[in-house]
Amino acid sequence: MEEVSFSRGPARRPLARVADPLLQWSTGLQTQQRSIYAGWLIQTGRVEALDEAMQQAGFSTVTIRHSGGNLVTHWAVETADLFVIAEGVQSIGEMRTDPERYGIAYAWRTLPDGRPQSVLKLRALMRPLLEVGYTEPLLVSVKSTLTGDMLEALMRQYDVLDAIDRLRTQQGQPPLNPPFYACSIPLGPGAEVARGGTQKKEIVPMVAQIPTPIERPYLVAHYIRKAWVPLIENLLDATMAWSVATSNQIALGEDLVANTYSEPEGDGEAVYSAPRNHSGRVAESPL
Repeated sequence: MEEVSFSRGPARRPLARVADPLLQWSTGLQTQQRSIYAGWLIQTGRVEALDEAMQQAGFSTVTIRHSGGNLVTHWAVETADLFVIAEGVQSIGEMRTDPERYGIAYAWRTLPDGRPQSVLKLRALMRPLLEVGYTEPLLVSVKSTLTGDMLEALMRQYDVLDAIDRLRTQQGQPPLNPPFYACSIPLGPGAEVARGGTQKKEIVPMVAQIPTPIERPYLVAHYIRKAWVPLIENLLDATMAWSVATSNQIALGEDLVANTYSEPEGDGEAVYSAPRNHSGRVAESPL
């Protein structure tokens, strides 16, 4: 072959769809025992290593009645302590007009019946799983009014980051200007609210369980360990590209075509795959 010089390249390849195990939110669903469960859910029996890690981390299971009457067993995670794999959060208004994404996918799609629906997706590592050596990302997916709840909860992280530098200043240390993933975010059930049009329904949204004021014990408890930093930073570039592509897929309705699984009523999106191997270990907080 003739030696040729190219000014562009290499060839760009299709962006693979993320196939992380799903962490989805229940706004208040009936269990097999006819009680109501509000909190996060991870379906059992999809990824063996994840099931083992959930058991090792001390989580219990709950059987939820899905749409259509199907009974499906999940790991119950009432409050998920998450390191969000992103450089930050954008407002709804910003994401409506700007195609750039910081690692969190967001867009509006049109349902088959013509109704518009907002969808938000992000990737995260769950702190209790990191502590037992499971270092694979989870996919968080919410829709409709829960997208606003999630964004509001994530915005509280900026108060935490400001508190880190405020504490460091009090201790005579220079500002750290920490990244968004410097602390895990505990997301759990908030107060019950009424949502809907003419037929309102009581639901439980997620909120950031961050105290006011934010003091040193909270920061120390949620600060990232040194060995976990590269796990997130090695995923950031790919996740930011994923968030842009996924936002476009949502807007085009491609995710509706791709999904053929059972889900709790109105609360999730799911794709699953076998995990990859990493490891994370303990380090000290500098606070």
